[in-house]
Amino acid sequence: MKHFRKMVLLAALLPVLVTAGAAAAQAAYSPIAMEETVGRKPVAEAFLPDLGGYEDGSLSVRIETMREHETNILVARVKIADPSQLRTAMATRYGGTGTALPDKLAQRVNAVLAINGDFYSFNSIGYLVRQGKLYRDKTNESLDVLIIDENADFHILIDPTPEQTHGFEGTIVNSFNFGPALVKDGEIVNTTKKLNVGVDKETQRMGIGQVGPLEYICVATEGPEQKGSDGLTIPEFAQLMKDLGAVQAYNLDGGSSSAMMLGGEKINARSSKKMRPICDILYFSTLEQ
Repeated sequence: MKHFRKMVLLAALLPVLVTAGAAAAQAAYSPIAMEETVGRKPVAEAFLPDLGGYEDGSLSVRIETMREHETNILVARVKIADPSQLRTAMATRYGGTGTALPDKLAQRVNAVLAINGDFYSFNSIGYLVRQGKLYRDKTNESLDVLIIDENADFHILIDPTPEQTHGFEGTIVNSFNFGPALVKDGEIVNTTKKLNVGVDKETQRMGIGQVGPLEYICVATEGPEQKGSDGLTIPEFAQLMKDLGAVQAYNLDGGSSSAMMLGGEKINARSSKKMRPICDILYFSTLEQ
């Protein structure tokens, strides 16, 4: 009987012990300060062979290839240990028009995985926050907004108003003004806006989605510029993001600006060496020191 009671007690304590162990493992890493302009240097040995991804105690990146809609597609599945590992970087100080090649910008900030952002300098409107600093407070209903909060959770505002952005409950760490929204709260968003992203055009796409707490997908599709690929429309891209498990998903700058970098090397659309200079990236950093 005593032996049975011990087994029951151990079974009851097991979830607590596992949770405590996970928390202790996460606590072993110190977050990256918001104001830091670069991430921590990746561990060279943590990169997987054949551009397969990256794996250390604080960051997991798995690169997958697939083919849908007669198009080659690259998917990066990312898991982080702390919200501070999801970061953004600008090619130059806000207000300037400077750009940089995406691979060079990724190398500059020690990114493990990076994707192009929303080319924020192209617009003069939108609600723009980067690394906790508000740069532009011009919310416009024509631009769906992706908000990333202090927990690195995604929130999407469709047809946003100033009252919505100002009334957001939480701390806005980063925001993007490109769009449109692809998936919101697990449901596909059917946009009816007249946008300059070629909603019904088959082309290269770049998108990011949140799958779960501290878990994300970055998706780059090829297009007509690459031999053997047609490209995706926005409705097709939205369906793809949902099928890949995204609960929230957002379309970023595409076309020739579409760039995904692993360890500072561009890995999408490798049949074409063309790279367009961009002004910003979203990236993931390791916590290893």
